[in-house]
Amino acid sequence: MSDQLKPSVESPADHPVSVRELLLARLDGSDLAPQARSLLRELLPDESARSSGLRADPVQLRSITAVGWRGIGPRTTLELPPGPGLVVVAGPNGSGKSSFAEAAETALTGRNSRWDKRRASDWKQGWRNLHSPDVTPEVSVELCVGEQGEPVTVRRTWYGAKVDDARTHAEGADGSERKLEEVVDAAALDLARPFLPYSELGSMINGTLGDLHDAFFELLGLELLAEFDARLRDAVGECRQAVEREKEHTEQVLGELAGLEDPRARHAAEALSGTRADLDRVRALLASRSPAAEAELEGLRQKASLVGPDLQEVSGAVARLREAAARAEETRHGKAEHARRLAKLLEAALDHRRRSDSADCPVCGNPGQLDRSWAEHARAEVERLQNEAAQAEGALQAVVKARQALHDVIDPVPAWLQKAGSPLAELWRDWAMCRSITDTAELADRADRAAVALENACRQVREESTLELAEYDGEWQSTAMRLAGWLAVAEAAEAARVRRPHATKARAWLRSVIDELRDERLRPFAEQSQKVWQQLCEHSSVTLGSVTLAGTPGRGRVELDVSVDDMTAPAYSVMSQGELHSLALSLFLPRATHGASPFGFLVIDDPVQSMDPEKVEGLARVLDVFAQDRQVIVFTHDTRLQQAITHLGIRATVLRVTRQTDSVVGVETVTDPVDQALAEARAISLDRQMPQDVADRVLPAMCRGAIEVACLVTARRRLRDEHGLPLPEVEERIASLERTKEYVALALLGDAKRDAQGTVERIRAGGWSLIQTFNSGTHAPLPTVDDRKALVSRTKGLAMSILRSGGPGNGQAPGHSGGAQ
Repeated sequence: MSDQLKPSVESPADHPVSVRELLLARLDGSDLAPQARSLLRELLPDESARSSGLRADPVQLRSITAVGWRGIGPRTTLELPPGPGLVVVAGPNGSGKSSFAEAAETALTGRNSRWDKRRASDWKQGWRNLHSPDVTPEVSVELCVGEQGEPVTVRRTWYGAKVDDARTHAEGADGSERKLEEVVDAAALDLARPFLPYSELGSMINGTLGDLHDAFFELLGLELLAEFDARLRDAVGECRQAVEREKEHTEQVLGELAGLEDPRARHAAEALSGTRADLDRVRALLASRSPAAEAELEGLRQKASLVGPDLQEVSGAVARLREAAARAEETRHGKAEHARRLAKLLEAALDHRRRSDSADCPVCGNPGQLDRSWAEHARAEVERLQNEAAQAEGALQAVVKARQALHDVIDPVPAWLQKAGSPLAELWRDWAMCRSITDTAELADRADRAAVALENACRQVREESTLELAEYDGEWQSTAMRLAGWLAVAEAAEAARVRRPHATKARAWLRSVIDELRDERLRPFAEQSQKVWQQLCEHSSVTLGSVTLAGTPGRGRVELDVSVDDMTAPAYSVMSQGELHSLALSLFLPRATHGASPFGFLVIDDPVQSMDPEKVEGLARVLDVFAQDRQVIVFTHDTRLQQAITHLGIRATVLRVTRQTDSVVGVETVTDPVDQALAEARAISLDRQMPQDVADRVLPAMCRGAIEVACLVTARRRLRDEHGLPLPEVEERIASLERTKEYVALALLGDAKRDAQGTVERIRAGGWSLIQTFNSGTHAPLPTVDDRKALVSRTKGLAMSILRSGGPGNGQAPGHSGGAQ
């Protein structure tokens, strides 16, 4: 089973041939026309600057801490065993267990999936613990980073009343500050996200398959394909737009030609009419003058169409620059830095107060100086200083932006005007030189003067050139200029008509290659999802077939081949809530355990809800497989997962979360139930101060309880593995037990009504008399500690013998052979 489910998904780095090389190889072997091949090579993106897969140091989760957060009041830490393994964090609803799961997600990502999905005010306001209003809320995770397992703590602390009023810091074991982006790769958190909160279990199918598609696309190293397809799509669109522009210009020019008496206008209208315009005839009409005259006309046209600076735009940009400079001048030099230093100093004092839990001043030593009132004032001052610094920095940045905005409206000297050597060219050069001025005052003054001088000169040149052009051909000249503009549009449309079919065929070819490469690289994910589903829903009538990706990022989706009794159906319309949860897990696990993921842990919140007993057992098996090489942390209030882990003999660490009044949360390790029962009896037996009558009454009852627990563990395993009974029937039989002898008979013989005396004596001599003593309520007095110890010892021997009889447990309790620890 474990070999079938083992994560085997490769990272893009595992593929020795790049996507670009694969595309070029397929292109060389295609039957596309040379023009389509040339277009594909022209638009193929460069892959040299792209990263291949996720690159980050491996990360393990060592502990989760919260204070004043959600259901946790005083500071509480959930210690986690290092390295791979299954960890079950159990506790009833409201105990605070999900608060730990959300704390880990919030500390590392800065957000909470539940709030992202449900932005109602009660959820946004419910992040602060109600019983700790005076405590600074904080969540943190202790990580082991890199191959050497460097301890790093990522802490998110709130400084205001809103959920977004928080800062995240990372620090090493020695307290030194670390850059968060160097500890946890933000891209890896998005692509191979190790958190599956309960809020996403049921909503994944309806709400996040588009995001899942995009994440898979990048995980598979196929981003280049998406960009390539977008370029081809744009190329096809540009061709279409060029043809449409020609149609619009043709209608406009034909309307103008219809109003002219000039015979050239009639000839031009004939050339533009019909199915396809006669471009050569239009060219001949426009070139009917002598070369010298045409050159003169061209120069006049350029001057007549000359556009200088937009004085209104320049004036606005200059005004904004001067206004920004004035505001920046009001901000004294170093004010931002000074405010930042003061804020940091106050934050350090606040941090000292929080860490030391003392109100004494660390500088002067006066007691009570750093009291609550001081802390509130200090936090307000920190926020004010930070705002002051931000305003100062913003004023300086506004100057930079305003200067750049003014530079952007300054155009270089037109190429044709540079050759003219006229006074106008000199004025334009003065205007263009303003782009090199960085001094704010000088730039504003010179740009203002140069723009006015240049625009006045441009206006004069335009007016003079327009009058000269009018002397040539009157009405025809302006029409000829429009016709020349139309010709440029028509020539572009002609080229687009040639290019468009090749672009369309090239894109169709690329889409088939995208489908091929995508399916090839997705196959390990899809196969793993199917195997997880089969394990979780072994007895379900719903079958999960292929898992495929359709489309490209931003327009794609994950397609699920779901059928019921061989009839195809939409996933969310035929699946129960438990099956939807199972499907979400089937899609989550391959993604989160991707070979390039740096995260050596998974955090899954409450996956057991809505699952029937068979799915819970399948879930236990799946979690066990993934826990072989990852730290799998599961939060649940449902005891069925622990029961399944126990009777399947799965090794796991079980932590129980309890919540007392005032949100005091406790965490304790749960041992094997048989060991725990025996340990409690042993503690009673060693208590020399216990009254005789209490020992005679309590200790046998505790020993009987230990035997019954051993019988339950054995019965569940035997009835499932040997008798093949479904879980509901197993639990029904267990629920009917009343006497210890019935527990023993069900465990050893599979039938509570049979006589188990002979079997008990065969596996443990004297065992039946011990059971009779428990059942009859009579027993030998226990006057000494040795007598009490002997009773516990006999009970342990019988309990171990019962456990040994239950199958492949090597004669030990599940806690010793691989069960819940």
